[in-house]
Amino acid sequence: MDTEQDRGAEAIRIAQIRADIEGARQRIVETIDALEYKADLSARLGGVLSSTASGIASRVLGRIPSTPDGGVSSAAETPVETRTSE
Repeated sequence: MDTEQDRGAEAIRIAQIRADIEGARQRIVETIDALEYKADLSARLGGVLSSTASGIASRVLGRIPSTPDGGVSSAAETPVETRTSE
């Protein structure tokens, strides 16, 4: 009977070791994923810079007056208000 109990205890211990190994593997995968994300700085900055540039461009373009024909007027064509002295 002691042999059967020993085998059962051994099987439980083996199962615990396997579970520990699987947990360690999962933590390693998560760590590697986090390091890859941190190392890919150019891709992260590219996305940020692209969205920032798009936002700036749309704000600038939104401030440029359009002409009656739907085109964009240039600074030379934009009338300048003059103030007369009285």
